[in-house]
Amino acid sequence: MVIEDKNIVLAATCLLLSVADADEVLEDGELHIIEDIIKDFFELPQEEATGFVQSAQNKLKAAAGLFEFGQILNAKFNHQEKLEFIECVFEVAYADGDLHYLEHHTIKKIAHILHIERDEIIAAKGEIEAYLD
Repeated sequence: MVIEDKNIVLAATCLLLSVADADEVLEDGELHIIEDIIKDFFELPQEEATGFVQSAQNKLKAAAGLFEFGQILNAKFNHQEKLEFIECVFEVAYADGDLHYLEHHTIKKIAHILHIERDEIIAAKGEIEAYLD
């Protein structure tokens, strides 16, 4: 998906970072996976993806919550793109090999903001678990 609006990429990166940091341990492996996801999902060069991750870390620290980022994605993503994004969110959560309960809680908040149903969340989780096995 080629994106013209950099705010969409920044918002998506902030949401991915919020999951990685939900357990209050942001590992290098999680950052690399987020970079790879942003690079692949938005068809960006590596250095641009790295820049977005760095910018998003600062933006996320200053944010009042996740809603503002989810609203940006709601305005620009269709339902299928939201489902694909939630799979990416699960991929970040499993980056350290374990789905921490705080990561899972954050994923459910993001999915709620993006209007993704419970059965769709379960399906996305299953897709990523199968992919990672």
